[in-house]
Amino acid sequence: MRFWMLNNMREKIQYEVILTSKGLSKTKFRIDLLRLFCNSKKSLLVDDIIVFFGNMINKVTVYRALEDFENKGLIHKVPDKKNRKRFSLCDFDECSQNSHIHNHSHFICDICNTTFCIDDIIPPTISNIKGYHIKQSSLILEGYCEECNSTN
Repeated sequence: MRFWMLNNMREKIQYEVILTSKGLSKTKFRIDLLRLFCNSKKSLLVDDIIVFFGNMINKVTVYRALEDFENKGLIHKVPDKKNRKRFSLCDFDECSQNSHIHNHSHFICDICNTTFCIDDIIPPTISNIKGYHIKQSSLILEGYCEECNSTN
């Protein structure tokens, strides 16, 4: 038990360091929210976050934290078939305050409607389109995620 407590303390300190480095306050909720994003393999909806915290946190608190996390380069919005707000963890080395660089693809599952960031597939670089200034491109893949594919 002592080993687990020591690892848990180290983990908490790591999240606190990340929040501090981004200029964010280190509330228990923000530490736990960052831990949730770091441990999630998929994007999260606001409702997912509220359910995870057992409805102990109100939506306003969640939205404020998500907005702060996004503005500081911790999370980014990802596409969703139903146009709901989904968020996924950023690469802390590439994204910074008000500057997101996401050179990866997104996969949307046709069954569970979850969006996943796919770092292995990089969208093509497009340049020199007359009259357009391209800031970012994306590639959206659709099909069945690993979990849904195994149940079909």
